[in-house]
Amino acid sequence: MQDYLEVATKIAYEAGTIMKEVFAQGVAHTIKSDHSPVTDADKRINELVIQRIGQAYPTDSVLGEEGREMQESSHTWVCDPIDGTAAFMRGIPVSVFSLALVVDGEPQIGVVYDPHLDRLYTASKGGGAFMNGTPILTAENTELAHSYIETDGHSGFKNLSFFERALAADVRLLSFSSTIYAHMLVATGQIQGVVFPRTSPWDAASAKIIVEEAGGTTSDVHGKNQRYDRDISGLVSSCSEAFHKNLLALIAPSV
Repeated sequence: MQDYLEVATKIAYEAGTIMKEVFAQGVAHTIKSDHSPVTDADKRINELVIQRIGQAYPTDSVLGEEGREMQESSHTWVCDPIDGTAAFMRGIPVSVFSLALVVDGEPQIGVVYDPHLDRLYTASKGGGAFMNGTPILTAENTELAHSYIETDGHSGFKNLSFFERALAADVRLLSFSSTIYAHMLVATGQIQGVVFPRTSPWDAASAKIIVEEAGGTTSDVHGKNQRYDRDISGLVSSCSEAFHKNLLALIAPSV
């Protein structure tokens, strides 16, 4: 997997260069059919990934948010060119590049690059998780009280009772523009959990392996494993297995 990780890392730095250039110049955007924003940088980076993977691994598939190149292959590279586009286009430095190699539905390597802080998060199956080459670990919390949990507002929840229960349990709720950025905070032990009832594989594949290799636990919103090369049933990540069990119980009536 080391060769794959090296290729993904090179792509991440190339993507970061594009992000920094466009961010410094001011970001124009359009609105897609699903009402989400997209910038020229998103499209350029997505095409960059397709080109670089095609050169290095021509039989592999690429599943990107802004474009895909699918092959008859068990290996799929899942990419979010800019996770946090809404913040990116407003000049708010909370956005990352994400790329994961998914084999038979399971992430095997993950690379996330935050060009604003020059932080590179990497992980490979069984090889641990790192930020700029230094090992990272999740927090050791087991209980919900006094924990910090990130969620994308009320999006994807069937009802708002989750928020009432979270407040009653003395949980601090946060919300960032970037899903994957939030999962990296779990991986580095800065927050304890992330709940996204409705998300896409490109918002989840790299997060899953990096959080798990840092010592955390992930699942869909019902506590089940899932494939990450197709539509998914949300993503929940936690700092520990015990915390994950408590977090799933907290969200269950709302998902």
